Amino acid sequence: MQLQFKLSFDDYLAAQRLHERRSLGSRFIYMLNYYLSPLIGLFFLACGLLLIESNASFSSIAAIFSACIILLCLPLYMHMRLKRCYKRTRSDSGECKLTFDEERIGVEGQYSRGEMDWRAVKLFREDEKIFVLYTAPAKFIPVPKRICSAAQINELRTILQLKVQSGTHL
Repeated sequence: MQLQFKLSFDDYLAAQRLHERRSLGSRFIYMLNYYLSPLIGLFFLACGLLLIESNASFSSIAAIFSACIILLCLPLYMHMRLKRCYKRTRSDSGECKLTFDEERIGVEGQYSRGEMDWRAVKLFREDEKIFVLYTAPAKFIPVPKRICSAAQINELRTILQLKVQSGTHL
């Protein structure tokens, strides 16, 4: 099976989000960064507005509003950080060709070419947008589903289930 694609920022983001949900602890951090911090920021905003009405000191109000701004902007900061990381890790146009055969996985980019044995893949995960093939706890190969037909998705899933040892945890 051979797949050719250009890894887009949306693909990169989907892979990072799937990676962030790999364990209970990382899911909590994900929820904290993207959902709970803005809610806490809104709570601080309400507290700050109440402090203004109660004639509290300027330093107290400034501290509450500073915390509010930081917490409300955290998801935006996280998104911008991921976009910067995506741009900095690109060494070429992002074009990639993956070849899955019986013995190994071939990876070819604009300026590089390599092969890895199936034993190098420790674990794979998938969601509705992407497959992630782990070679180490934080090192993986993203395979976007948008480039695959339904038959290719099923074939890739079958290959991965056969070749990647089940029950291996990173």
